[in-house]
Amino acid sequence: MNGDGDGDGGDPQLPQEVLMDILKRLPMKLLLRLRCVCRSWRSAIDDPTFGPLHYRHSALDASNWYLVCLDYRVGFQDTCSLVPYDSLTLPPQLLVETPFVTPPPHRIRFVGSCNGLIGVAEFSRNREGQYMHLWNLFTGKFKAVRLFPRRKEPRFLSKEANSEFVGFGFDARSNDYKIVRMLHFHVGSRWIGGVGIYSLRTDIWRSLECEVPAFRCDDKAVFLNENLYWVAFKLDDTGSASEDASLFVFDLAREVFHEMVLPEETFQNKNKSASLKVSVAVLNESLTVFIGAEVSEVVEDYDLYYFVCSVWVMRESWTKLYTFQNPEVVERFYGWMCDELLMEIPRLCSCRISWNRTTDSFKVLPLPGTTDLVPVVENLVSPEI
Repeated sequence: MNGDGDGDGGDPQLPQEVLMDILKRLPMKLLLRLRCVCRSWRSAIDDPTFGPLHYRHSALDASNWYLVCLDYRVGFQDTCSLVPYDSLTLPPQLLVETPFVTPPPHRIRFVGSCNGLIGVAEFSRNREGQYMHLWNLFTGKFKAVRLFPRRKEPRFLSKEANSEFVGFGFDARSNDYKIVRMLHFHVGSRWIGGVGIYSLRTDIWRSLECEVPAFRCDDKAVFLNENLYWVAFKLDDTGSASEDASLFVFDLAREVFHEMVLPEETFQNKNKSASLKVSVAVLNESLTVFIGAEVSEVVEDYDLYYFVCSVWVMRESWTKLYTFQNPEVVERFYGWMCDELLMEIPRLCSCRISWNRTTDSFKVLPLPGTTDLVPVVENLVSPEI
């Protein structure tokens, strides 16, 4: 049989559901070779519905997980490192070219990942000409999207937004990827802002009427079940951030914003610890929140300090899954990569470590604090619809 499947007058015949069930279990490199076997196999693998199906099955195998690392110190961010899950403690060796590199003063940063696609935002000091790229680094395909523009009034054109948020996710109801951008400008004693949403299917930005408070956000948003979630601190009329963290939610299907209550432990620890950290992630298709707080106790006239971390999952209400002690203050949580919780501690200009929820053990990762991180699963998902 030749590569087009025409040499013997026909394609290998299998019922479509059986074929799809077999193909979804195969590694990506083999699938790319099987595209050349015959027309029906190529059609099945290239079908837009197959990529997400294969991704969900691929995510079950730890060998398909990678940590993508981008060093934001370098002038030209033309490559990023790819670290397999089973090699987290080894220096990065796999390099992948970023096809949308731009020269200084423009930089790129990770916005997050969804269904195997990575959101990469381009930014510069004047905030003009920004783009976001939806990128499958395993196939090399990407879609460049110009970000929702700032307000057109002259007073905003040269002014950086005091509050800015970008996130993206998938709306299963309309089978559409959407990007959300929120901008707030502090003018006098009030906030002026706007919310825009982009549809990949229509390739159009629209302004939304929903009310969103100005906020300071230090972490990426995470996507789960048609919603974006992120932890932030509201800004008052003077531009000062609240001491209480809020869990913000944007519903991509209904295109509305609301807030969720964080675990009560968040507010109990706020009054006890000056080093309280709160972050949100997804574990086993469930929303999880990390809470870290420095605590002290007196033992034989000595003051002992340690950092206590807890992991909460949203079921019918917030339920605590794990509690563990970290020898140092956690500066930031990066979320889950299989069984590993990725964290940053401020040792020696920041150090990355992981905690394994199965073995209750820590690893020091050979990644400097100047790298932006995002976990991703090997996949065939296309950034085009």
